[in-house]
Amino acid sequence: MPDYDIPAGAAPGAHALLHAVREGRAEDVAKLASPLTAAERRACLPVLKAWRREVRDDRTEGHLGIREALWAAGAACSSGVAAAAQWLAAGELWWSSRDLTPVLDALGDREPAWLGQVAHRMAERRTVARDQYPLIAALVQAAGCEPPTTDGFVLGWELCVGGSPVRKSLGEHPFLTVMVPRLFEVPEAGSNLQYVWDHDPGWAAALAGLAEEGRLSRGMLLDGCVSRLSRETRLGLVRGFLTLLTALDPTEDEYAARTLTWVRMVPDAQSLAAARAQEVLARLDAAGRLETEHLVEASRAALTRPEKKIVRAQLTLLDKAVKRGGPGTEELLLAVTDVFAHEEHSLQERGLALLIRHRKRAGGAVLAAIAASAGQLRPDLRARAAEAFGDVLAEETAGIPEGDDEDEGLPPAPLPEPLEPEPLSLAELVEEIAAVPEGSGAPVRQERVLGALVRHAHADLPGLRAALEPVVGRWKERWYADGHYYYLGWHWLPSLLASVMGAAPEEELAAARRRVLESACPHRAVGLVPLLRVAEIAARLHTDPLPFLLATPTWSTGTIDPAVLVERLAAYERAGTAPGPADLDLALLRLDREVPPGVVAAAAELTSPAGRRLAARLAEGPLPDPAVFRERQRLGLRTPRPGVLVRTEAVAGHEDFSEPFRSLLGVYDPLTGRCRCGDEGGELSTQLLALLPQHREIVAARMLVRFAWLAYDESIGEAADVLPVLAESGGPAGPATHLLLAYGLGARRPEERLSAVDAMLVLAARGQLDTERLGRDVAELTQLRRLTLQRVVEALRELVRTGAYATAWAVLSAVLPPLLADGAPHGLPAVLTLAADSAEGCGARGSVPGLDALAARPGSSQTVKQARRLKNALDRTD
Repeated sequence: MPDYDIPAGAAPGAHALLHAVREGRAEDVAKLASPLTAAERRACLPVLKAWRREVRDDRTEGHLGIREALWAAGAACSSGVAAAAQWLAAGELWWSSRDLTPVLDALGDREPAWLGQVAHRMAERRTVARDQYPLIAALVQAAGCEPPTTDGFVLGWELCVGGSPVRKSLGEHPFLTVMVPRLFEVPEAGSNLQYVWDHDPGWAAALAGLAEEGRLSRGMLLDGCVSRLSRETRLGLVRGFLTLLTALDPTEDEYAARTLTWVRMVPDAQSLAAARAQEVLARLDAAGRLETEHLVEASRAALTRPEKKIVRAQLTLLDKAVKRGGPGTEELLLAVTDVFAHEEHSLQERGLALLIRHRKRAGGAVLAAIAASAGQLRPDLRARAAEAFGDVLAEETAGIPEGDDEDEGLPPAPLPEPLEPEPLSLAELVEEIAAVPEGSGAPVRQERVLGALVRHAHADLPGLRAALEPVVGRWKERWYADGHYYYLGWHWLPSLLASVMGAAPEEELAAARRRVLESACPHRAVGLVPLLRVAEIAARLHTDPLPFLLATPTWSTGTIDPAVLVERLAAYERAGTAPGPADLDLALLRLDREVPPGVVAAAAELTSPAGRRLAARLAEGPLPDPAVFRERQRLGLRTPRPGVLVRTEAVAGHEDFSEPFRSLLGVYDPLTGRCRCGDEGGELSTQLLALLPQHREIVAARMLVRFAWLAYDESIGEAADVLPVLAESGGPAGPATHLLLAYGLGARRPEERLSAVDAMLVLAARGQLDTERLGRDVAELTQLRRLTLQRVVEALRELVRTGAYATAWAVLSAVLPPLLADGAPHGLPAVLTLAADSAEGCGARGSVPGLDALAARPGSSQTVKQARRLKNALDRTD
């Protein structure tokens, strides 16, 4: 623990001050520092700075008092403004002090101008100004100067001022008129405006009341509120400024004076703010105070927004305005046509109905413009428009082609990219390591670094160490703790670097390998494989360094060209080198499925045990795929909403592999196969897919455990990268792969949903997407309440935007029968709408079980209307 030694020879006054600090007597600092000369104060500073470094780790009894006294003493001994501000801002000191009296007393002999300069300098640092607002405010008041208005100080003021009652606290504050206008300018300010309590109406009411008293400018509050609403995107802040606007209760004149701001708010403002702007404009229009040009501008913006409520409200406003008639009627009718581009069928239908009702108010030129815009409508609505507008529309829509499910225009399937055969040079290796924190990055990038490290360690270990010395310092202090080595087996790059630099004892390397082998089981095998490989490479560096690695991929997916692996093993045999067991096992698992006959013959000439094993594998053909089975989870406390997982049988020949590869290829049962590890598996990363690039179902089955929670958990961020890589992997795309897609389509985060769509496009382009299987999976998971239909529809809507109508219809046609048999589940209208869009887009024909009965029901609900629309699309004979 720190000793806090006072240097011998310190002057008596300085000694007394330092002694008080180390005893934690903050209340005595001011009176002990006051008689010191400037030189004596300067002499104390080096000691105080040394103690400040020590106090960071001081957790002894009384350490809080030492920090408080140290904070006050350093302020008293700092003569310059910059030095004092820096000392007072030290986070390791000020957080321990709840009482500002000692530090303010220590600064009591300073000039007011000096105190003001310190306060303003501290306020320049955003975090300091926010967190140390009480101290800065006290310095400002002591100095009698103007308060700073920096962003951080404003945030600190808002955080600290709102006492109870808020009206009284604000009204008595000396900074009121300076700070309030800044609430509308600082990006994060205003968070308190939304809160109202039973015992206190809150900030918004307080500010409005102060404006009534004349303490604040009402115009400033209104202008600031409207300006902030026009650009704020965070929901809580938008609610706060809306609350303030309601409390101010603007008059019609005040609303009208800001008409243009309300109009410009409609296109891009947050939905609540846009809805309020829409209400204000409707009020002004009803009072006859809204110009036609402003209504048209606002309408064109509102009708293209995704929020259906806003679009419906704007169509209602337009309907009323058109009924009144007047010189601007035709402009309003043309504005309605903007809704024809909306994705929502019901909104297109509502807009078309408005135009049909008022078509007599339009002249020939306007009807022609409407006809041109009607080409954006869904096919059933285009037919209704043609019937209503007659020949004018027929000419415009005569050449519109129907969809064709034979030519969907899917993007070409991505092909694996060959990797650069030449290893990284030493300079490139050092640069790459410096840029890859903790061994992260794409699997291919990791493999290049790993392979280059092994090659350069074998060729010139001292030279490699010298080159790496500047970039490994950031890890050195974490390699050891209490004389024990901790790092190997957790992050591959620091672990291997520690071994390269000679910082990993051999006994620790052996222990790391032993821990991996002892913990091998089907649930942890995927994650243990890379750890064992690194432990093996690190151990060989101490005894028999490998010249290069066998398992380095030759393709971007992680696959190895069989011909290259034969050449590598032949080079091992010529050099008399025995491969690492884990490296060899991984190389065999990464082999490409397609093996030219000449490669099989070349492998037969290998003579080493590893060579004969490779020759046998190539002669037998690719490693067989395991049998896989879908299984539904049982209802229980741990699974209140059961999902569907996949069990895999053991791969034939898995006994030939060592652990943890044997467990990776063995039986995997996520439902009843619990073992001593207590883990259910479920690792998620693209690195895992690179382990078995030709057997995606084995890895996909293990990923399902965590993927099943995507609909509820926003923290599973790495899932967004996995699905497209999975789609590009090799091997069958079976139940596990399609269940991953289903969970991805219903994920909570948009990133996962978009990645599921990307993966669908890749699999569809490769002819590997089983749309019927995927549709059944989606239907089952929604019936089990693991997914919500609305999210699935949002994802598949993205698929439709790419033009993949036939693929979307094929999935939805499999989703619908179970849903229709289940009654009318929540979200069914959205599914029917998208299904009708897809069927019309690709020209689908046929029938869906249960659809006819739903379409025959009476009524005009969206469920029934969209069922009829889908039925009509499927029944077409043209």
